[in-house]
Amino acid sequence: PLSRPLSGRARRPSSPAPSRKTSKSSTRPEPRSERAERAGGSGASSALAKWRQLPREEPGSWVPPPLEAQLEAIGMEHHEDAAKVMAEGKELELELEEVYPEKHRTTVEMHKLQRILQPLSPLFLPQLPPIPDTWMFESKETPQSFKDYVLERPPAPARAHYKIYLLPLTEPGGGHEHVGTLPDLRILQRFVEAWFDLPCKVLPFDPLLTGKGIASRGNGHGNDLQYHAKDSLRQIRIRLPMDGFCIIGITMADLFESSQMFVHSSLSLRDRAGIFSLCRLDPAWYRVSCQMDFNALRVVEGYPKERREGDLETLLRRAHGMLSHDLGHFFGMRHCQFYLCRMQGSSGLHESDANQDQVDLCPVCLRKLSWNLACGTHEASPPDLTTWCILRYRRLLAHAERLGPVLHAYKLWLRSRLAQLDFNVLPAAAAAAAAVSVASAVRKDGLEEEEAEQAQDVIQLTPDSRAKHEAELLMLFSRHDEDGDGRMKVKEFCRLISSVDEAFSAISAMKMFEAADVNKDGSVEVKEFLSWLLLPDDPGEAEVRILKRLSAVSRLARQHTSEEELDFLPKHL
Repeated sequence: PLSRPLSGRARRPSSPAPSRKTSKSSTRPEPRSERAERAGGSGASSALAKWRQLPREEPGSWVPPPLEAQLEAIGMEHHEDAAKVMAEGKELELELEEVYPEKHRTTVEMHKLQRILQPLSPLFLPQLPPIPDTWMFESKETPQSFKDYVLERPPAPARAHYKIYLLPLTEPGGGHEHVGTLPDLRILQRFVEAWFDLPCKVLPFDPLLTGKGIASRGNGHGNDLQYHAKDSLRQIRIRLPMDGFCIIGITMADLFESSQMFVHSSLSLRDRAGIFSLCRLDPAWYRVSCQMDFNALRVVEGYPKERREGDLETLLRRAHGMLSHDLGHFFGMRHCQFYLCRMQGSSGLHESDANQDQVDLCPVCLRKLSWNLACGTHEASPPDLTTWCILRYRRLLAHAERLGPVLHAYKLWLRSRLAQLDFNVLPAAAAAAAAVSVASAVRKDGLEEEEAEQAQDVIQLTPDSRAKHEAELLMLFSRHDEDGDGRMKVKEFCRLISSVDEAFSAISAMKMFEAADVNKDGSVEVKEFLSWLLLPDDPGEAEVRILKRLSAVSRLARQHTSEEELDFLPKHL
């Protein structure tokens, strides 16, 4: 069984052991070719193998994987010239195609899939060196590449077992304004269907937590009771319907295990059952009866009993993150160590809020999930993996837009990702060739040498910095693209320019709009917007000024976010 506490003081989860049992009707192709062995990084000389052998015994000794190891983990060609190929904006070939069912092994489909899985996108950020109080700082979990995932033969949806069930263990009702009230599970149901492209059903309320056989205790939070997670799992697993792939019990009650103060979730992969507690994801939980007057040994009265504005949105956002992450374990996916990813581990709310809720699956984990579903025998198995990946992004974007501010950051990520795929936006690395010419053109405009050097620092960036800069521009575009059609009208463009620097006049913004609108169709597309700022033929003072301003704002935003994360930690934990 897998437990995933989100407290820095609680025990971190161990690696889930994917079940090797498969359905009799499942026909998974076995990887047999020498190319698959070479691409999987099993040899002692591979970059992935060398990275895995680095010592991890001491806290903070984990180092981010090099580019070659990341490519091996995805299952892409990783020769010594791979970095040069990426810098030129070319695509790397996909390997390990032998592990796919025969209907997906066509050259056309593999070529389209390799475009989806290219790690060139600035939205797929690599892991950074760990800092204290993060999951990676103390984790000793073995990394799982795509080839590892295939060889472990993870469970997959079958014709007889393909539905995901949500079981409410807290009685609905009373509106959503009161502390301890379960959110509308239909929202999470739609999210699960969009994320996995599998049917998800909400079962009727079940009061099993108050039944026999489940240990409980007080948790110091007023008169609240805390229920034993493993006892609950034994009751939940027998409620899994015949056609169920897995079942998740969801409650607003607090959970614990014998050796842990509390857990947010507990999973039994063998029994295909799990239980989630949302109470400590609710900001209102930390404001209520946990305040104790120890001198009088009584609960302080007068605390707020209703959720404040924004509490429900925060609860739903965190529930989305935890549900998508933990359900990924039922498909055999371990914690990701290659990119910032939804499957990345977390040591607390401060880390999951900063990372997991703003990203999707990285190329490694996206390939795992798409391959798993392609090998399944259920009726909804994707006929074309590339189309499935793009439609998945679109379903998730529609869900995020329906929820308004709940998934705002994730919505921007999805819009930016679809803009890259729909409008064929070049990777940020392709802007490297124009960096020198841009910097020299700035000098020709008559700027002082010191100002020209500052402009060069902004435009001529390292590959990682370029990726982050293009990601910031994509996010900026998505934030002001009100209708989300990938085209910015004059009004939207002028509002964007004003948000970057209020000193720009309306006339200046109009001139910039005309310069960015290359095809003169009255709107600025994503590709035109990026080319205007990152690949200008004749950059002017306005373009350089915008880039400098964006860099300054980005630095301040990162610094402000770090300070907020420290303030967010509950003082009583």
